[in-house]
Amino acid sequence: MAISDAWLTEKVSQRHITITKYADYLWLLDARGVAYLPACDWLIVSDLHLEKGSYLRSYANPLPSLDSTATLTRLESIIDDYKPFRVISLGDSFHDKHSMSRMTTEDRQHLCRLVDNVNEWMWVEGNHDPDLPDGIPGTPCFEIVLDNMVFRHEVETSETRAQVIGHYHPKKRTTITRRRYSGKCFTNNENLFVMPAFGQFTGGLDIDEKVMLTLMPKRSRQVFMLYDNIIFKV
Repeated sequence: MAISDAWLTEKVSQRHITITKYADYLWLLDARGVAYLPACDWLIVSDLHLEKGSYLRSYANPLPSLDSTATLTRLESIIDDYKPFRVISLGDSFHDKHSMSRMTTEDRQHLCRLVDNVNEWMWVEGNHDPDLPDGIPGTPCFEIVLDNMVFRHEVETSETRAQVIGHYHPKKRTTITRRRYSGKCFTNNENLFVMPAFGQFTGGLDIDEKVMLTLMPKRSRQVFMLYDNIIFKV
């Protein structure tokens, strides 16, 4: 852990970070789209979707194949700030099973350096990447348990423990002083915490859509929206 009280106080005052409590742990929610657990020195990120750009280009979609470079550069900056003991990538880290065959040598080396420079890197399997690509360091797993809390990619409806998941790419629209804003978000209630998608080309599912309301009704949830490197509760 590299963060100091002075650093944290400044980031909170600038609204780059907010502090919340979930499953009896204090969480730092970072406006860059990651969460940090100071008690464990864990950094959680979800849905990197590396090589989504090259996947879409293979279907004649006119997108630049630069998303992995941008995603890894942003993630490296965050890791440099926190210097966590463990990074948990919460599934769909790779967009599809052929991602690594399309990734540039430079991006592949960058990814491996990032993982090697962290004491522990956990790759939680997702629906896009049930198997960790060959040659990528780190530890693959289905889920991670911390006390009465479980980290996995998708929600398990029969689970009695608090869950931390990705998968849904939550986003929120809101109006403040007659101006409309839209951004990715963290959202949670007592038993479920949903991470925003981190990847450069990841879209989102509005938290007021039926599937999200079924998962987490309005009356029970809290929402932290990300906009222009600011995080605020809505």
